[in-house]
Amino acid sequence: MGVHEITRVSRHEVVEDERIKIMKKKLLVIMLIAMMVFMAACAAKETKPEEKPQEQAEEAEEEAEEATEEATEEATEEGGAELQIGQVITAAHGNKCFSQVTAVVQGDTIVAAFIDEYQFADGTQVEGVPNSDAVDGFAAGYADGQVLLSKRMETEYYSANMASKAGSTVAIDANYDAIQAFAVGKTIAELEAFKGDEKAVDAVSEATLADTGNYLAAIAEAAKVAQGTPAVTYAGDVSALKLNVQVGAAHGNKCFSTAAALTDGTTIVLSWLDEFQFADGTQVEGVPNSDAADGFAAGYAEGQVLLSKRCEADYYSELMASKGGSTVRIDDNYNAIQAAVNGLTIAEAEGVDAVSEATLADTAGYVALIVEAAKNAK
Repeated sequence: MGVHEITRVSRHEVVEDERIKIMKKKLLVIMLIAMMVFMAACAAKETKPEEKPQEQAEEAEEEAEEATEEATEEATEEGGAELQIGQVITAAHGNKCFSQVTAVVQGDTIVAAFIDEYQFADGTQVEGVPNSDAVDGFAAGYADGQVLLSKRMETEYYSANMASKAGSTVAIDANYDAIQAFAVGKTIAELEAFKGDEKAVDAVSEATLADTGNYLAAIAEAAKVAQGTPAVTYAGDVSALKLNVQVGAAHGNKCFSTAAALTDGTTIVLSWLDEFQFADGTQVEGVPNSDAADGFAAGYAEGQVLLSKRCEADYYSELMASKGGSTVRIDDNYNAIQAAVNGLTIAEAEGVDAVSEATLADTAGYVALIVEAAKNAK
């Protein structure tokens, strides 16, 4: 190779090196510009100067509502939303009552909720729950002069007490309704975070109850129970569904019954049954606060406690087996009745008087109470 050829090759290599350097510089500049644009966009998105907490809360609520609507639309497009129902018996408010909280979930999001509480009161002032006049039945469990009331059933009486003793301006049922409405669209984790939070009442604009946070946490607890129950598929508008709990007497005079119904006004989508009866306090613990001598327990006749048949299913099912020869547990009976009614129209359910997998003589009474709950859902 001649001298001139060597020189030509060397110059070519130099030119190529320069081009590569220029290209690298250009790429570096482009990457830097892209990074700056990205960071600016993130800053613009995440930084909201002087945004007030109220505005943040409203914005978060709007986002939750939008997410719920989108989930509903997607579920409907895919053939329906998978819904589940559950209930807990707990103590969300002090030691003078117990709470019955029901929740319906779609995944880990609350679709509907219902709160009621039961407390003893002066029998000359209120009628009390069904069978409170059955001296040879349910009423035998009362301390002298006492009856058990549902705060929702006796909302006028209880709200008047709230007003006179604490200056409350919001009725007890309106408080429950506001808390329930706030819970809809929230996740279980979001509601659990409110437990014990005294400032939770500020988050629920229409509620005035000091224990608002505990009620929200109780809804989360019921929602967790729901996640372990059979799901049903609903192809309609989930946001239009209504949940109601009806108090009645589906079985004799020694207990009172409660039935929850989730409905779209025509169909019973989901249901839930439970009953409450007095029992020997040495055999069962009873509902929450049954050990509060200066609270709820003061309403008991000596030696008695009130039990939830679902919560004490083992104990009550053994009684059924020993006294009536029953071979089906009480909770399994309730579940069978619920499964038979779920998916029926209200009119169809009214015609149900027997369920093949249930052995309870008063099956028709339980179905009728579910129907009543559905009819009165608002």
